[in-house]
Parts: sequence; structure tokens; C-alpha cells
Amino acid sequence: MKRTTEASLKRLLAAAALASLIAFFAVPSNACSLASCLHTGMEMRQDFAVTVTHDGKPLAGVAVQVTSSVEGKNRQPFSGITSGDGTVHVTNLPSGEYWLNAELLGISAAYECFHVSNRPSRKAKGKLTYEWGDEAPGTQRIAGKLIDSQPGNGGTPLSNLIHRIEVPISGAGLKLQNPTTGAVYTTTSDHNGDFAFDTIPTGTYVLHIEGGGAGERGYDATDLLIELNFHATRNALLLTRRDAGGGSCGGTYLDLLNSN
Repeated sequence: MKRTTEASLKRLLAAAALASLIAFFAVPSNACSLASCLHTGMEMRQDFAVTVTHDGKPLAGVAVQVTSSVEGKNRQPFSGITSGDGTVHVTNLPSGEYWLNAELLGISAAYECFHVSNRPSRKAKGKLTYEWGDEAPGTQRIAGKLIDSQPGNGGTPLSNLIHRIEVPISGAGLKLQNPTTGAVYTTTSDHNGDFAFDTIPTGTYVLHIEGGGAGERGYDATDLLIELNFHATRNALLLTRRDAGGGSCGGTYLDLLNSN
């Protein structure tokens, strides 16, 4: 009886370990997540202001959209762009439930739900403020390698998933854009997947990656936030592209490394 119990326990532990391993590799840390709305979100007035800042300063050019769903059909009662003071004014929203999205160069500053009541309470807000680019990872140099992480072959599905093959992606167009100055820098990954942006000012940038290929595989365009900071602890970028599946949205994953 004791031996049977021990054997069952070992099988249970092995199954749990395998399930944990599958979950670990199926859902990477930066896999996309679905936003949910709790109790219709915060209450807003019919007219309110949205202000977006970056590095403590107003940020112009941010696209702000308000959407809702009525009888299964999406509609957009408001769309605007922040002006020089970083602000856009939403006006005359009828009562209902909404989603607000604020985005610049493919990078989101806000995505959350709210509602407007027929009779607004004293808690109804008249202004929202967001910070764009406040979570940009820092690097001493914007240079590195672009690879395609493909499952291995010849083994079991789990073994192939664990023992992946890294294939360089050549010919991909990479563009850096500064959201405040509008400066743009471009380069292309070489046959080893290597790329570099040299002699550019410090600051926060959006890295846009498009095209390129490894064999016959193609990829969707991706936008990533990165900060060039000479005091950062890392100095190299590893950009890894993966297909969607297993709980992951796929796309391009950014890791900061130290090349020394």
C-alpha cells in the first residue's frame, strides 16, 4: 500500500512538473493580455479633458479615441489628437459605457474603460492625465541582433519547444523615431541579423521593425519603446520574433543584454 502511494505521488509530481514546464514555455512573460472592465470602470463627465505627458512635459500628437459597443456593433463617438499643451477635449458624450485609448507611434499611453451617467455624481471626473513612455527599458547603445526563434525538430513536441533554433533575420528595416523632436534614424539588419544605430542623442525612442525574413517566413511590423541612456547597465538588444500560439500573441520580444 505504501509503495502504491509513493508511486502515485511520484506520477502526480511528474505530471505537475510537466504541466508547469509547458505553461512556462507556452506563455512568455511579455505575452499579450486581455483587458477587462470592472464594474463599468470609473465615472466621467460628458465633457472632460485628456492630457498626455512625457518626461514631465506635454506631449503633442497623441491619438485619443473613445469607443463603445451597442448591440454588438462598435462605434467611435470621439477621436482627436493632443495639441501643443498635450491636451485634447472630449465633449458631449451620451450616457453609456466606453473604452478610452491613447496612443502615439504604436505605443499606448492608456487603455481603460469608463462610463457616463445620465445624472453624474460628485465623483465623476473632468480630467484624465497619462504618462507616455514611462516604462521604456534603458540601454547604453541601440544595437544588437534580430533573430527568429523557431521550434526545434526531430524530437517530441515538448522537446522541440524547449530546444529552439535561433535563425538570423536579414533585410529587416529598423526605424528609430523620437516622439518629441520628430528625429528619425533608419538602418537594416545584415545577413547575421545584426544592426546598430550609432551617434544618436540620448532620449526615448520608438523602434519600428518591418520586413525581413528567415527562409520563407515573413513577419508583422512591430513597435517597441526603448531609452538610450549612457548610464544604463545594459548595452545590447536582442530582438526575438516568434509566431503566435500556445497563449502567446507572438511578435517581437525585447531583451536587454550586456555585450561585454
